[in-house]
Amino acid sequence: MSAVFFAHQALLQMRQAKSVCFGFPYTDTLKILQKFGPGAYFLGNGEGNDYDELERILELHTQDDKDPILAIFTECPSNPLLKTADLPRLRALADRFGVALVVDETIGSFANIDALGWADIVVSSLTKVFSGDSNVMGGSIVLNPSGALYTQLHSAMKVVFEDLMWCEDAIFLERNSRDFMHRVVKINHNALVIAELLHGSAKVANVAYPKFTTPENYQQIMRPTAEAGYGGLLSVVFVGGERASQQFFDSLLCCKGPSLGTNFTLASPYTILAHFTELEWAAQYGVSANLVRISVGLEPQAELVSMFQAALDAISDA
Repeated sequence: MSAVFFAHQALLQMRQAKSVCFGFPYTDTLKILQKFGPGAYFLGNGEGNDYDELERILELHTQDDKDPILAIFTECPSNPLLKTADLPRLRALADRFGVALVVDETIGSFANIDALGWADIVVSSLTKVFSGDSNVMGGSIVLNPSGALYTQLHSAMKVVFEDLMWCEDAIFLERNSRDFMHRVVKINHNALVIAELLHGSAKVANVAYPKFTTPENYQQIMRPTAEAGYGGLLSVVFVGGERASQQFFDSLLCCKGPSLGTNFTLASPYTILAHFTELEWAAQYGVSANLVRISVGLEPQAELVSMFQAALDAISDA
């Protein structure tokens, strides 16, 4: 979240104006945009009519002496719904109205997707799969040197930048990241197998995963390499609702917790943890209170399949 915060603060050095959050993001991203500056518009569905509404907002703020919108923020894919925005379409709107496009590629990661080809700023949590070992925290901000706003953004970043990284944190991040590409490839393969296992179950109502969720948008930014995949995160909702989610979650013999991108598989009742005081609001955007979010790790694939199948089998028919 530090990267999102400081990217926003750098943009505000250029101009005090509202941003647009496109798509349903990790909870703190929206809070940062709303509370640390002039505010933000929230287009929580991130598809369909939201593109037209985004264009209307951008157009509105170029008329009647209103301040132009500062930036469009989006996650690729989003957390926890794994939706991917149409980045070429957002890029075209950003160019047309002179706003910055900020993409958080934490979930997709630069090993799988090329966000920098479309964004002015790419942010990422290095705490997650880049590190994997869950023993260090950090974030990154990358400015697109080919972007029209690069010079302004670079100057603004100099104003807000403060070197706060502890030396041992830097050592651990570098050490952990040495096998990053190898780990991502294995996690891609493992997650795909689990996503397809869940997707094929009659007990599952929906699996949110980039292969199944806005796949055309993900594939147009997916790297054209044999190693690129869909990442390690997925979310699942069950036909049996709350009861089925509880039975599956309690029977899933993996670590439980709110992070993601760990070398080990991690599951969480995401919506209950992140939106407990606003469950009805989250549900408006398709974020079910019964959603189980899963970050697939590096365990042997056969062990993962056995573990997830056993959790599915634990869901009663009644």
